[in-house]
This record gives sequence, structure tokens and C-alpha cells, in this order.
Amino acid sequence: MKNKTNLIYHLLIVILIFSGCTVKKYVLSPEFYSSGSNVGLIVITNDISTLRSGQGALDKALTRMDKYAMQLQTVKPKLNPESQFKDLHLSLLKSKGKNITLVDEEFDEGQFEKFEKPDNNKEYFNKDIRSLRDKYQVDELMIASISYGLNINYYGVIEMGKGGYSHIISQIINLNDNSIIYRSESWGGGALKSKWDTPPDYEYLKMAIATAIYKSIELEKTKY
Repeated sequence: MKNKTNLIYHLLIVILIFSGCTVKKYVLSPEFYSSGSNVGLIVITNDISTLRSGQGALDKALTRMDKYAMQLQTVKPKLNPESQFKDLHLSLLKSKGKNITLVDEEFDEGQFEKFEKPDNNKEYFNKDIRSLRDKYQVDELMIASISYGLNINYYGVIEMGKGGYSHIISQIINLNDNSIIYRSESWGGGALKSKWDTPPDYEYLKMAIATAIYKSIELEKTKY
């Protein structure tokens, strides 16, 4: 039964990876690394959460949203993904000879005006963040958004499998014209090695999420 559950979970991760590929991807050109421009880094770490797959709107309405909230908040302080992701992106671009600095910014898209596209030949960031160029003395801005927590696969309202997940969406915006010059995403999954409900520390739950974070980081490393 345990092997069957793990198989279901691994199949779910494959589905998530391919269904998550809706983000249009850009590959960084060699000129990006040799240009001598300065890049600012902002890491947005979303709160630990439950990701639910295989459910329609009615199924979700009939399923408790907070079932694992207490357990997730218990393991959250031991995971600290934000520090890992900051170190990852800083070291990756520096290793390529790029000038990159961490921007201490509570980034909220709502504080910026909507950006009106000047043409359709490029893709642009949806908000006008060009003012950050002079504010932080950077030419480009890298925004890495992180989601992580418990991933549950459902059949209707019946849980079929669960494990850890981690999802990174990285974007680099040219602050001269607000255009997107790079965008990619990385998924990571971690199967539960034993029962998740093991108070007070919920060690197996923590390990599953930590494994997912590690795998998404390893995948992200291959993108640069």
C-alpha cells in the first residue's frame, strides 16, 4: 500500500511539472553576462501552504482548507527557504561574473502603476517598476517568487497521496524599458517517508518539504 501511495505521489509531481509549464520561458543571452550591468535581487517567499490537485470547484468547497495548517506552521521555522533561495540566486549569477546585489525591498506590485505596452514585439512586466532603477542603482531586477509546503492529490474529496512541494518562478526585468528578458520556473517534490502525523515535531512532514526545496534548488541551478 505504501509503495502504491508513493507511486501515485511521484506521478502527481510529474503532472505538476508539466501542467506548471504555462509560464512562458526565456533563455538568457550570453550578452547578459558580459554586459557589465548591475542586477538587483528580490526574493518573495510566500507563506507555507497546501497545494491541492485533482479537485474541481465543488470538491474544494467541500474540503477543509485548514486541515494541515497547524502542522505546517510547526515545521515552518525549521525550513527557512528564503535564506536558501537568496544564497542560490546570488551565488549563481556571481559565479557567472554578473554584478548582483540583494535588494531589501518589501515588493508589492500594488504600489506600482499598470504598465502600458509601447509595442507587441516584447513582453513586459505588468506593473511599471522602472523607478527602481535609480532607487537601487541597478539596470535589471531579478524577482524570485517561492511557494512551498504540502502537496495533496485528490480524487473528488478523497486524498490519494501527499508529499512536499516547492515551486520557484524567476524573472529578470530590464529596468530601462520594463521588458522581461528572462523567466523560468522550477518544481521540486518530496515524498513522505512515513506517516506525516508525528507530533510534536512532524519530522517526516518537514523532511518531505525540505527535500522538495532541495530539488527545486538543484533544478534552478541548471537554468543559468
